[in-house]
Amino acid sequence: MVGPSIIFYIFFAIPYIFLMYWLVKQDKKKYAWGLAVVTVIAIVGIIVSQKASKVAIENYKQHQIDAREIERENSTP
Repeated sequence: MVGPSIIFYIFFAIPYIFLMYWLVKQDKKKYAWGLAVVTVIAIVGIIVSQKASKVAIENYKQHQIDAREIERENSTP
């Protein structure tokens, strides 16, 4: 996990999940359905965030490799 992912979780994801659970808890009639929906959304969000972070890291590494190859091509006479 990289820095931006950790910052995202700390400042946005975790407070949002707690807020959603609190809001669902206020509804006594559809409490179970609300908890199920919020839980599924939270799990899907975490999975998507992890995959996006992984792809971003792979793209960054590939960009570094490409930049080194271009630099080598330009430096040889």
